[in-house]
Amino acid sequence: MAIKMKPVDVAVIGLGGAGGVAVLPLARAGLKIAALEAGAWLDPRNFRPDEIHNNIRGWPSSVQKANREIPTVRRGPSQPILPRGTVHAMMNAVGGTTLHYWAQSWRLNPWDFRTRTRVIARYGPRAIPTGSTLEDWPLTYDELEPYYDIVEHEIGVSGKAGNIQGAVDPAGNVYEGPRRREYPMPPLRSTGFTELMRRLGADLL
Repeated sequence: MAIKMKPVDVAVIGLGGAGGVAVLPLARAGLKIAALEAGAWLDPRNFRPDEIHNNIRGWPSSVQKANREIPTVRRGPSQPILPRGTVHAMMNAVGGTTLHYWAQSWRLNPWDFRTRTRVIARYGPRAIPTGSTLEDWPLTYDELEPYYDIVEHEIGVSGKAGNIQGAVDPAGNVYEGPRRREYPMPPLRSTGFTELMRRLGADLL
């Protein structure tokens, strides 16, 4: 049965990390907003430090729309379609996949936006396979950087900056594009492997 709700100025479909951040300036400007989300609100009682529950049984068990939409792959045009994994990483809930994303969200590197141009410049036109649809992006990293910054600080991304406005810090990712400020949350706990990679990166500078 259709439900008629009060009219609003904006309707957003999906209230995850993207939709939730996108409506913030509209809400702050006083616009009336309705959000349509396939999942429900979750509270601390829904979260469990249990890998079997989370990764095998498809947490949250009450919201399984995403698991009915698991991406599929096939090894060739004539091969059968196979599911890619058994549990979909995406989530249907208020907050979306940010509910279990480890507070990590990686930016593209500046060269990612001009992959075709960079590949041809380094390896020549023959490096691009015939019929490839590879193209440069219509915008640059510098144009997108302010929006990366907004999203990171609204949803709380963790990490250690390796390049703040051109100043390189070996304690962070020295290969990343310049960012305007530090991450809003500190990096996750280090391990022996990550420390080894950090030292190797510093040695290469």
